[in-house]
Amino acid sequence: MSITSPRTLPAALAGGIALHPLHPAFGAEVTGLDLCGPVPLPLLEVLHDALLEHGVLLLRRQAGLPAGLARGLAALEAPLLDQGLHQAAPALPLSIGPVPDAPPPGSAPGPFWHADRSFAAEPALACLVRAEANGGEILFADQRRALALLPDTARARLEALRAEHASPLDRAARAEHPLVRRHPLTGEAALYASPGFATRILNLPAAESRRLLDQAAAAATAEAVTWRHAWRAGDVLVWDNRSMLHTAFGAGGFETLRIEGDVPVAAARDAMPWVVAG
Repeated sequence: MSITSPRTLPAALAGGIALHPLHPAFGAEVTGLDLCGPVPLPLLEVLHDALLEHGVLLLRRQAGLPAGLARGLAALEAPLLDQGLHQAAPALPLSIGPVPDAPPPGSAPGPFWHADRSFAAEPALACLVRAEANGGEILFADQRRALALLPDTARARLEALRAEHASPLDRAARAEHPLVRRHPLTGEAALYASPGFATRILNLPAAESRRLLDQAAAAATAEAVTWRHAWRAGDVLVWDNRSMLHTAFGAGGFETLRIEGDVPVAAARDAMPWVVAG
């Protein structure tokens, strides 16, 4: 199944689900779905397609965040990753509970924009969060759009480079990834600078590395590619960690689930996109 762009979202999809745009370029609110009961496979497929297309999904007034939803999405991902990467499907363990990626509150000046676990060899694939109370905000930045808005010369430079990502909580936790990655299922290219975790660009002098990382961070978090959400009790957000950055403000209680991911692959501009049949 193919989901149309946010400007032309259909009024209703399978099982009475409807999608409503959150931002002109990305994000969709899902209505007509109660996560309290089992989510049938056809509806899971609709959600998965919508997640790939829109990057961020919002479901309001949900009484809980079932692990079965994350397991269902992971089960859909595994065979598709196997086809797209032409290698054995990666294991997709499920992390349940707080996700300690960010530094302690107040220790990092300004917004802490990041993709979860980009300091790991296999960063998180998708994240699911439910607010237990009102309060706080979360912002998302679409890295597909951020890359598309870069001048060709800047994009070509970044496509040829790799960066080291390191955890602020454990300096031994580090990995190297391309600054522009290809989505393993859609073939879309996305900026992968993860400002909170990217520490240096490989094989460049320190000053040049810092300058390019600052330029990439500015493009990655520009106002034109960001959307802000104020949490209300019962809100559930699901996002594709391969194409989105996020940062959060304010305290609040949250349920969190995370699907561990795949190895970021560099995006060649002339590469044939992978086609997802659903």
